[in-house]
Amino acid sequence: MKFNASHGAEGLRISLEPEKFDGGSASPSSAGLSPRPFAQRRRNRHGRGFRGPLIPPALPGSRTRSEKFDDLVVDSAERMRTLWPTALATVEYLVEEVPEQLEAIIASGAQAPLGKYEQAVPATPDAPATPPSIIIYRHPIEALCDTAPQVRELVHEVMVDQVAGLLNVDPDTVDPLFRRYRKR
Repeated sequence: MKFNASHGAEGLRISLEPEKFDGGSASPSSAGLSPRPFAQRRRNRHGRGFRGPLIPPALPGSRTRSEKFDDLVVDSAERMRTLWPTALATVEYLVEEVPEQLEAIIASGAQAPLGKYEQAVPATPDAPATPPSIIIYRHPIEALCDTAPQVRELVHEVMVDQVAGLLNVDPDTVDPLFRRYRKR
């Protein structure tokens, strides 16, 4: 495919499409040309090869904050499941960005919740049964923390509190090592 340039009443026109200079444009199929495939249309500026990922997936910088937060919740949930295997066998663990109605909660002067738990709902003729669930809110937790270790500790603290509420037991009973190594 060639550049087509023409001077006319409108000024200089440059086109990559084959063009009839009488004002009409020819289609690539009528000119005997076929469109290039995607791999040939990609740019290879300055002859240094095609653009690749900036950070390879194996390096820690390639993971987003959301993915790292999900990993922290999974780690804490696995610890809870090793401590309470039968009681937490059917519990679903969810991560949401912010709680519902966050603006109304903040406008009322209350602190944004860091998590919540929902009891199991038995099946009805209109709706199927829903298992118990624990929901952890990412943005309120990250807003309270300055460092990654603080986020890890707060995620586990919120998880322990939600499991304690779900099981109706004291948080110290849920995880015997809970808050034992915290610097006061």
